[in-house]
Amino acid sequence: MSTPLLARASSLGLFIIALPVAASASTLGFSWDNDLFVGSDGQYTNGVRLSWVGDGHDCGQAGSVTCSLAKGLSPLPGVGVRDRQNAMTLSLEQAMITPSDISRTTPDYQDLPYIGYSNLEAGLFSWGADSLTGYGVRIGVVGEDSGAEQSQKMVHRITGSTEPQGWEYQLGPDVIGGAYVIHARRAWQRVSDSGWQTELGYAAGVDANNFHATASAGGFLRFGRNLPRNFIPDYAGIGTAGSLVGLFDGHGFGWEAFIATFGEYIGYSYLEAHSGPYQVETRDGILGLVIGGGVRWDRFSFTLTLQGSSSPLRDSDEPLSFGNMSFMWQI
Repeated sequence: MSTPLLARASSLGLFIIALPVAASASTLGFSWDNDLFVGSDGQYTNGVRLSWVGDGHDCGQAGSVTCSLAKGLSPLPGVGVRDRQNAMTLSLEQAMITPSDISRTTPDYQDLPYIGYSNLEAGLFSWGADSLTGYGVRIGVVGEDSGAEQSQKMVHRITGSTEPQGWEYQLGPDVIGGAYVIHARRAWQRVSDSGWQTELGYAAGVDANNFHATASAGGFLRFGRNLPRNFIPDYAGIGTAGSLVGLFDGHGFGWEAFIATFGEYIGYSYLEAHSGPYQVETRDGILGLVIGGGVRWDRFSFTLTLQGSSSPLRDSDEPLSFGNMSFMWQI
């Protein structure tokens, strides 16, 4: 078995082992980003996330690993042990960036290099009726041990796409680490006499790491019937594991449609700092738009979103766009 496959198996094993240790699991989510959903291939080409959110704990009287962590973090803004619910989260993520022409067998220094990135993320989310705050840390790898080469080749075999040829020139290896904070709020809700629901909300976060360090903020409008109780509908962007928190607090069938806008300041880019002869330069920030919709039953939820933004590369006016499918289960 190759080193990348061993690395992925070890990370997945740690993820699975950690679930019962942290708390009784409540929500499991699988999220897949791919630019093939919008008919392109290049730049940010694929990303997958496996996320878990534990049961919510009212830590005023209960004693658990989750509550011990919440009490330790209670001096931080937004974390409460008596008037808020608290849950631990774990996420295993893999992402890849590729040049536009993946059929080339030699590097094109006028294009992007290949980059594979995998990381394990752990966090604590604390929420009340109208607001959510989360803190977390991440550790990961860039390079062959990320397993991105094997993942892309497998997906392209399944979809009948062009076989990528240049992964032997990928950037890395390097170790990635960092910490993040996310805050989200329901700003306004309305239920019509006929049962239609409308909701406005916003979210902001800082993700400080040595791969793609950002500060971002966005707002959303969603409507439907029996809306999910989560605080962030954008499963591909700022939400990540935070989008799963509270998702199954309601019951019965429901559906949603939403539109969101966001802005992102890019404080550090591994792609720019380590591109070498590629001479890649990133912008200071981007603006983006997300549209999507989903359906939910008592124990299962599915969403489909399309996301487009200005290019993060200074020498490109081509928008960065991709689609996302997310599957969530209450377990």
